[in-house]
Formats: sequence, C-alpha cells, structure tokens
Amino acid sequence: MRMTRVAVLALAANQKIRPSMIPNIELDTLFQLLIVVEQGSFHKAASLLGVKTSTLSRRIHELEARIGVSLFERHRHGVRPTDAGRIFFENMQRIESDLDSVLVNARASARGETGWLRIGLYASLSAGPLRDALLAYTDLFPDVEISVVDESRRSLMERLNSGALDIIIVNGQVRHGAHEILPLWTEDILVAMPDGHALSQQDAVTWDDLRHERILFSSRDPGPELHNALVAGLNGAGILPTILQTSADRNTVIGLVALRRSVTLLYTSSAGVVHPGVTYRKLSTPHRTLPVRSIACWHGRNDNPALRHFLSLLRDESPNPRRLLHSAACGE
Repeated sequence: MRMTRVAVLALAANQKIRPSMIPNIELDTLFQLLIVVEQGSFHKAASLLGVKTSTLSRRIHELEARIGVSLFERHRHGVRPTDAGRIFFENMQRIESDLDSVLVNARASARGETGWLRIGLYASLSAGPLRDALLAYTDLFPDVEISVVDESRRSLMERLNSGALDIIIVNGQVRHGAHEILPLWTEDILVAMPDGHALSQQDAVTWDDLRHERILFSSRDPGPELHNALVAGLNGAGILPTILQTSADRNTVIGLVALRRSVTLLYTSSAGVVHPGVTYRKLSTPHRTLPVRSIACWHGRNDNPALRHFLSLLRDESPNPRRLLHSAACGE
C-alpha cells in the first residue's frame, strides 16, 4: 500500500489526534509506518528505506506512545496489525482511495475536462455558430458544468466584473472596462412576418419596404437596438412605420407577430425556434447598415481551463479568429 505524506496527515486528523500532537509526529515516521505495514516486517521495511532496523523500530514505538495506540503485534517472523492497528490502516486505505480520486479530479479540472463554465449571453442559442460552438464543446467536455445567463448587456457586464461569469457573448458593441475581446461571426437581421404577408412573396426585404408596416419591438434587449437600427436604416425621411412596443421577450414577440398581424426584426440566431404562422425574410441593407458582429468578452486574468478550451472553439467558429492582443474597452 502506497500513500503520500499528505494522506497520512489527513489520516491523523481523521483519527481525532489532537492538533497539538500533530507537529510532534514526524511525517517521515508516518510514511515509514506504511512501508512496515506493506512489508510485514521492520527488517524488510528498514532495508527498503535504507535505515537501521533498530532506528525504524524505535520511531514506530515512539509513534505508538504518542497516539496511545499499539498498532503492531511483534512476532519472530515480523509484525502484524493489532485490532486497533487494523482499523487505523483500513482508514488509511479509504483515505488513500479518496485522495486518489481528488488528485485525478484535480488534474482533470486543471486540463479543463471537468469543472464549470459560466456564460452570459446577449444572443440567442436557437441557431447559428454560437449554438454550434456550444454543442461541440459539450461533446468534447461532457463533464464540464455549463451555466448560461441571458440578460441585458448592462447586467451581463456587471456579472462579468464581479466574477460571476467567465465570459459574455453579445451582439453589437460594448464599451466599459478593460477586458479581452474576440470578434466573432456576423449576424444578419431578419424580418419575421405572418404567413401570407405581402412581403413574404419577396426573397428579401429592404428598409423602404417596412415604411408602411406595423413593427413590434420588445422593450428588452435586443429590441431597443433593433429599433435604433430601423430608425437609422430609414434615415428619418419619408413615411415612417407604426411602432408597437411590448415587455415580452424576443421569442414571445416573434410568436405575437402572427396574432397581431405585425412584423418584427430579429437576429438570425433567434430564428431557430419554429413559430407556427410566422415567415422569415432576410433584411437587405447593402448601403445603410452592415450585419451586426458578435463578440466575446472576458477577463484576461481568468485562468479557468474550461474557459480556455471554449475560447479555442469560438476562434474555430469565427470567420476572423484573430484575437485582439490588447485590452479592449468593452461593457455597457
């Protein structure tokens, strides 16, 4: 039976030895005790350890005296554990097994194979490269516990700054605090409309096509952002659409489109959820707005191995995987 000195010390604590006694017991002696148990002989253990038999025997006697327990019965062929010693050594074996598990798990965690990954999203997981990256990650690291928070950019940044999140992934720009950022993929804007809507007969929809529509936006993110994109796209000139607002989330807004005979704007990553009675068309904006880029943002000092593996997958999913090598301003 082999154990580390740390395990022996843990065993001493498990045996309810008074803490004041532990400093008086040399860890070398406890380690040598294990060799005696394994060899069943002071002479064989001493030979293996390269010490005198008398020296080893004396150390074990002193140990037994200090803990007040006789651990061995001596006989002419060697030693065997007493009843108390047998319990003592059985506990050693259990602690050894537990320690082995702890060490294995610690190594796995250090390699990012176990542990946790806390992700904040200002984006949808229903479709797109973010969903693909997470699926690939869970296939590679099934024992990593993933938690996901879907909130506003302000809340996500607060959580990131407090250490409650390892990484946030958002659409658009964020500007607050010094962090590392990774530019990811771009997302087009889609128009969701009821089946049979006149615009559904077109392959794509332009900003001008929306001037006579009733457009429903959520007051939650990314509703205000998409509303601002609409205003910028229409350039404030000519007939403007009727704007409707609701406090519902983005998925509910898409479902309401069919009921209210209105349309709404969404990012392509939100189009993975099937909503009966709803048709999607790409918004064609060649001259006024560009597709929205997603970015990942994290603290460079975060040494979570699971985060490093996830960043590697994000770089693979990104069409421009070059990491910014400087601290960038990102936040609200």
